[in-house]
Amino acid sequence: MTATASYRVEVCKEAFVFSAAHFITFAGDICERLHGHNYGVKVAVEGPLDANQYVVDFIALRDAVLHETMQLDHHVLLPRDHAEISVREEQGEIVARFRERRWVFPKEDCIVLPVVNTTAEELARVIAQRVCEQTRSKFGNAISMIEVGVDENHGQWGVCRLPW
Repeated sequence: MTATASYRVEVCKEAFVFSAAHFITFAGDICERLHGHNYGVKVAVEGPLDANQYVVDFIALRDAVLHETMQLDHHVLLPRDHAEISVREEQGEIVARFRERRWVFPKEDCIVLPVVNTTAEELARVIAQRVCEQTRSKFGNAISMIEVGVDENHGQWGVCRLPW
């Protein structure tokens, strides 16, 4: 019996970085102070070899990841779906509230993400979904999986693996 080969393409470039501010809640009722990270990103996809004998074009995958990291760079990342953090636009500003705490940011400095908490894991999911959306027409449906890792502190990775 012959084992079937499986293939994986990974991209992890120095350019896959973004600097952003965020805060998260944890332990039920603790809300961190606003702080920032220099995030790093790596992406992998799995699937069969195509007629050219590769899973996907490295350059197309690289460009999609680079686009997403550039979109997040130099912004305040805020959660849209948190039960206790409200995020609203008020007179051209973004106002975030957690209990008695309140932050006000210029609208153009913020990205409100479809996440419960702006953790590395949730950022990895959003990036994975957006890379899929960007590349589906190029890569088709032969790919079986995408995995995105977001490094928020030199070796502390949040990883999300999604079916293609």
